[in-house]
Amino acid sequence: MKEIYRHQESSSSLRSERQLAFWKTQGRAVARNLIITTAMLAGVALSACSNSGSNIHAESSLPTAKVAPAIGTPMSATVMPMQANGYVETEYFLHGQANRYRISDPMKDAQIIDSGNPYTTRVLVRRPTDPTRFNGTVIVEWLNVTLDQDIDFVFAATRELLVRDGYAWIGVSVQRNGVEAMKKWNPQRYSALNVAASNIDPANGKQVDPANPRIMAVGGDVLAWDIFSQVGQSAESNSSSMLKGLKVKHVIAAAESQSTLKVSTYYNTIQPLHHVYDGFIFYDRTGTLRTDVNAKTIAVGTEIFTALMGYPPQNDSDHQRWWEVNGASHFSFDEIQNYVDPFIKRDATFHGSDGKALNLSELTKIKGPCTPATTYSRVPNGDVMKAALKSLNTWISGGPAPASAPRFVVDDQNKYVRDANGQILGGIRTAAQDAPIATNAGIGQGPWFCGPSGNHIDYTPAQLCQRYGSHDAYVSRVKAIVNANVRDGVLLPEEAQKTIDEAKTLNFSCTN
Repeated sequence: MKEIYRHQESSSSLRSERQLAFWKTQGRAVARNLIITTAMLAGVALSACSNSGSNIHAESSLPTAKVAPAIGTPMSATVMPMQANGYVETEYFLHGQANRYRISDPMKDAQIIDSGNPYTTRVLVRRPTDPTRFNGTVIVEWLNVTLDQDIDFVFAATRELLVRDGYAWIGVSVQRNGVEAMKKWNPQRYSALNVAASNIDPANGKQVDPANPRIMAVGGDVLAWDIFSQVGQSAESNSSSMLKGLKVKHVIAAAESQSTLKVSTYYNTIQPLHHVYDGFIFYDRTGTLRTDVNAKTIAVGTEIFTALMGYPPQNDSDHQRWWEVNGASHFSFDEIQNYVDPFIKRDATFHGSDGKALNLSELTKIKGPCTPATTYSRVPNGDVMKAALKSLNTWISGGPAPASAPRFVVDDQNKYVRDANGQILGGIRTAAQDAPIATNAGIGQGPWFCGPSGNHIDYTPAQLCQRYGSHDAYVSRVKAIVNANVRDGVLLPEEAQKTIDEAKTLNFSCTN
């Protein structure tokens, strides 16, 4: 991630972005059979071993899955009503042995350092209770640990589509700080978990996975790559007890924010070795991706990541797509207010000075102040994410590629070009941005999460009347935009209708 501290815009936006700089069919089946722990002598490069089979040991089995002990409840369990949607959520502990990998160049294949490193981690599995509803695709999400708690941001953004279309979903705890948070939260339930191994490469004495403060990664997650591979392989093997006999056709890797950069590295360095995943969906950009890896990808970006990374996404290719959403904050109002905030407060991971549990929004305000205080853009990232995921699933199933979408406009210094109202030019334009009921900012002002949270300021009824003239005119404008979005392939009909219904129920009237 080069020049992550390069920022743009006016002086106020520049200040805000600087506060965020701390962020920042057979051949394939044969390859998959090699996934788990092809052993070799410690410190010997994979390239050397490929020339000499004498160092390769027999394959080991897939990890074993056992239902988590019935002591309390799962941390980060969904707040979506599973039973009402014909789904069930189960937490499993996975026991296995993993490789450590040397990633000397993030744009080249990794090398195996050693094998047989024991681990025990947990996964959350959400699946249809009726197997006939399963659509054949499993989403495997690398859970985000930036807050030191596993958070399923991709599930949060796409949850309605997942249960509507019959996907199965697996959330994987692969990073140490997420696992350690669980052990602290409920020691009796989670004491057996361990994903740690030596962070020193015996060949050179260097750290295998250094900390990266720019993306708030604590480092030392040396088994994460192989655990992620093994979960994907287990899902597709159709023999794992996790999915209760569901017949899996495709497996898609998913990640958000810090996790997208981790999974970008996975895509570039581990996926070419083992070919576990059929597709990758990235929520809020990626690092630079290799173009010689055939797994199909789609990345949905918000306003913050191009600003932080200092360069726009790559060009689309025959197996890669990048979408950028105008006015979108790093996480949007819906997924925080209606999903993430409720479970963070329920789990009581964070507390105020009075000892009461805090949700993410309350914690952000305490660590602020954010200006304005109404955090999160109303631009619905999740609606675009649903279209991206469905398009990706169609693509890996042999259907047409996702649409190519307009990009943010940048100048020759990779700075955003803005209109007279301060909006970035280009990108996917949703009704929330082009028939707005609020001003939306994808990048906010203030410390901690104020910047990536963005903000919105709702219009008063008088301002809505001044803008649209009548409620009917507003609804007509919304209809025109969402219909265009559907035609462009960046919005699904179900979300278009939901947006129209919400516009119809918005209560304002205008007098002539």
